[in-house]
Amino acid sequence: MQDAFGHSPSGYHLLEERVEGLVTDIVQRPFGVSFGSTGDAIEAALDALGVTLGTEVVVPALAPAALGVAIARSGARIRYADVDAKTLTLRAQGASYHIGPSTRVIVGVAAHGQPAGLEELAALAARNEIPLLEVVAGGLGGHIGRDPVGRFGRISVIGLGTHESPIGSGGAVCVTNDDTLANALRLIRNLGRSEPKSDWERIGGVRPLERLGLDARMNPMQAALAGVRLARFGEICDRLDEVFHAYLRRLAMHPDLVLPAPCADGTVRWSHFAVRLSERFGRDDRDSILQGLLRHDIAATSVLYVLPEEPAFKHTATIADCRIAQRAAERLIALPFSTALTERDIDLVCQTLQVMIERQTILR
Repeated sequence: MQDAFGHSPSGYHLLEERVEGLVTDIVQRPFGVSFGSTGDAIEAALDALGVTLGTEVVVPALAPAALGVAIARSGARIRYADVDAKTLTLRAQGASYHIGPSTRVIVGVAAHGQPAGLEELAALAARNEIPLLEVVAGGLGGHIGRDPVGRFGRISVIGLGTHESPIGSGGAVCVTNDDTLANALRLIRNLGRSEPKSDWERIGGVRPLERLGLDARMNPMQAALAGVRLARFGEICDRLDEVFHAYLRRLAMHPDLVLPAPCADGTVRWSHFAVRLSERFGRDDRDSILQGLLRHDIAATSVLYVLPEEPAFKHTATIADCRIAQRAAERLIALPFSTALTERDIDLVCQTLQVMIERQTILR
């Protein structure tokens, strides 16, 4: 039986399996389970790792919104740890202060693709016999030493991004070395039902609901797009690396910009080119500069949240000192970052940014 596009249910399954296989090949892990969104993948991973009401999760204060939403929906209490001032990622020293008897999971995030600290967090988690959940919203293809990003968590959520990202499907893949966790993730993503064993089961066979789950499978269009782009992953990453270094060359000497820091012991596959304004600027200055860029049709934004400051998460949080995350977030600007950018485009973005900074300096 086929749908209106000529695809059979087993064809959908093969598309999912292809995406999972391509991602597990990149991160060198045996099991991958695809999801329709990064938020669903994080929620499923937390569930599989035993995060429930009454448990605590240690997270970086500066993180994607999807992470905060997933933890809040689990009913767990969030313990926010401040980030490193240079890399904007959580390091072991910051996380260790927040580990307690109720801690169920530590979360490490590759912010904008920056993986610094993930190996420290994996070691800290192992010493405390607490699983590490690695969230790779960007950075797939990067390394710390000889280990690929995505190998450090008990479960690692690999976000496949948006149309501007190296993959561009909007879905995600959870990868793990643990077959029990992989089976749990497959149950959770499909309303708590086991994987179908035939076209009949995929179409109309009734399978028991073995646990509470999500309706979170990757749809065929997402899987097809992700598969095509993952097949060209190295080529796309190399082009984005050229764009990244073109930005670096043009902005390296600007006195009012803090540029992305390299990973001292690894290779970064950047998902964004995010700069910070210098300390003499504040949130209002940043917002004015962003508005100026948008008036010139330059789609700059700020893509990370200081989670403890968000109204939706106040009831889930412990009181935390996150001054580094707060100061970084209010000065953060993510510039357009795409394989489609030309040298002329990058020049135009950088020139406009410099004009907006000079304008804001005069207005102050």
